[in-house]
Amino acid sequence: METRGYLLAAGAACLWGLSGVISKYLFRADVRPIDLLSLRTLLATILLVLIIAIANRKLLRIRKADLGYFALLGFLGLAANQYLYYMALDLTSVAFALLLQYTAPLFLLAYGLIARTETMSAGKVIAALTAVSGCAMMVGGQAGGVGPASWRGIIPALGSAVCFAFYTRYGQIGLRKYSATTVLVYAFIFASVAWLVIRPVWRLPLESYSSQTWLFILYLSSLASILPFGLYLGSLKYLEASRTNITSTLEPVVASTIAWIWLGEHMTAWQLSGGAAVLAGVILLQLERRYR
Repeated sequence: METRGYLLAAGAACLWGLSGVISKYLFRADVRPIDLLSLRTLLATILLVLIIAIANRKLLRIRKADLGYFALLGFLGLAANQYLYYMALDLTSVAFALLLQYTAPLFLLAYGLIARTETMSAGKVIAALTAVSGCAMMVGGQAGGVGPASWRGIIPALGSAVCFAFYTRYGQIGLRKYSATTVLVYAFIFASVAWLVIRPVWRLPLESYSSQTWLFILYLSSLASILPFGLYLGSLKYLEASRTNITSTLEPVVASTIAWIWLGEHMTAWQLSGGAAVLAGVILLQLERRYR
């Protein structure tokens, strides 16, 4: 069962990695990050609700008392998380934005230790530090190192890391009562509400988007939104929050590789070594549990 959890988390990481590169490409095509988020989240929500309404309406039933829980998960876990990540992505490179976002496993490990929600082990800590150090090598090894990154990019990236850690831990709480699908759809519903207030879709310059831009937006709204978040929540049913989050550090490896090939973001020997360290951390995490 744990293997299934690791595969789900790894699948989410790969899809998120591709999503970050496509988003960066659209920013270069003059699509504003906040506009992309508003449109992407609304389209993803509509699609998700329609699919569930046709497939199994029972999954849309929740207790009124839990509306506050879903609102907080949607506002902080999704809307704030994605907005801060997009801000960092727009202001820095794909690799740098992902580096700071993937300090989230350290936040989760610290929380698990304080709240005693997880079993802590030396192997788990070593795996987390290895994976995060690999991310650091990927960024430090880029042309110009970390220097080009400004505080305007660092602050939202760290904020995104905190929100991602919150989504992981708080989402796991909802899974005690509801299926991953129910948690996902209501998180998206409330995230959409937030974006309709912040950046109403009818105010977006939709007529200026090219057919290629629309294709990328539709991809980001479907496979790149619903599927990875669903896979990630699904993995939390089989793994501790920190294990899921550490496994998802595969995302920078995927994103940096695609950005290198597609966007021309340079990859050095240090970055390749960092990617290997991330993979080593994820593998160590699995071996540590198996042979403990």
